[in-house]
Amino acid sequence: MVGLSNKGLAEYKVRNHHPISLDYVADQSVHVTMQISAISNLEETIEEFLDICRIDGKSPATITAYQQSLYRFLPHARLQQEPSSRKSILAYLSAMQGLARESRHRYFRETRRFFNWATVEGHFDSNPFDGLKNVRIPTKIVKPFSTEDIQKMVASLKQNLDRNIRDELVLMLLLDTGIRRGELAGIDLEDVDTAARRIRIRNAKGGNQRVVPYASQCAEKMRMYLSLRGTTPGRLLWSVHSTGHIRIGAPITASGIRLLLARLGRLSGVDKVHAHRFRHTFATWAINSDARELDVQHLLGHKSLEMVRRYSASYQSEQAAN
Repeated sequence: MVGLSNKGLAEYKVRNHHPISLDYVADQSVHVTMQISAISNLEETIEEFLDICRIDGKSPATITAYQQSLYRFLPHARLQQEPSSRKSILAYLSAMQGLARESRHRYFRETRRFFNWATVEGHFDSNPFDGLKNVRIPTKIVKPFSTEDIQKMVASLKQNLDRNIRDELVLMLLLDTGIRRGELAGIDLEDVDTAARRIRIRNAKGGNQRVVPYASQCAEKMRMYLSLRGTTPGRLLWSVHSTGHIRIGAPITASGIRLLLARLGRLSGVDKVHAHRFRHTFATWAINSDARELDVQHLLGHKSLEMVRRYSASYQSEQAAN
């Protein structure tokens, strides 16, 4: 009805058999204008939040995650009279019911983080998330690799190729340090102290740095790999040609490491070969060797003991079943 001419307004009155005033049309026009303004303000506030995350040094992956969650929320907000209202949040959460619990938990957590910040900063009078509880994620037991699994993977790389030497180093580093896939891809040559058998992790989650040790067997694989890699500055791990030879100056990415591990699983016949399972195996083996939870937390780069205790609970469940 917004924008009707006087003639059109008269025809509307006749056709619908009830009166309509120009004041009503004006009120509706003001309402639409206010709604558009509110949506615009919400979008600007989201962009400000993302800028603050960048300034605070949040990782690109974290910023992308916030962006995805908030951009999923916006279409639901646009359908509401008050885009930042409790009703918008409930519509958003209701639309996620068909998703996996892990996805629902993530979108809830990241969108709530934005509204917590925006409320504190004075962008909103109240927080529409107040009183709402996130969906619970059931604890899943991730089975660590067995000694036999590791032996199978190592045996599948015995052919003396550049690729296999690099891949065995990747296997040993993941097993000895429990580092994340992205952290492994981000290691520079200068981060490796071969004399002390230490690696500095500079691109850890949350922007924190830490130092992780590696054992003597891994040190031997490091020596073999570095003799192929050379001393060219840059990333520690290079990608390879189709012939299996090292591509000097062409670093392998986190996605490349994921494909490397999938290939290793196919060659060895071991199921579910991925970096997180190596990380879980590292934690489980450390707990089995009576390592302190605090030490495991530091080596894994966790901010709290919560995840370490999950690994511990998983290990205890497995032991109880044996």
